[in-house]
Amino acid sequence: MTDEEIVRAGTRRVVGRETLRRLSRMVTDWQTAEDEKLELARRFAIGIAILSAILLTAFFTRHL
Repeated sequence: MTDEEIVRAGTRRVVGRETLRRLSRMVTDWQTAEDEKLELARRFAIGIAILSAILLTAFFTRHL
């Protein structure tokens, strides 16, 4: 193996590792964003359920 081939192999290895690290960070950021969206949707659904219960209670107490 010539010096040039050794340098190219080393460069590919370093670039490949950095690319994998970058992709790993991107996936982690994506997962965090999805978890935040899930939590927001859960809170929104709970809020809608509570508001619906309050409105149904008010409707039935006025009309019965």
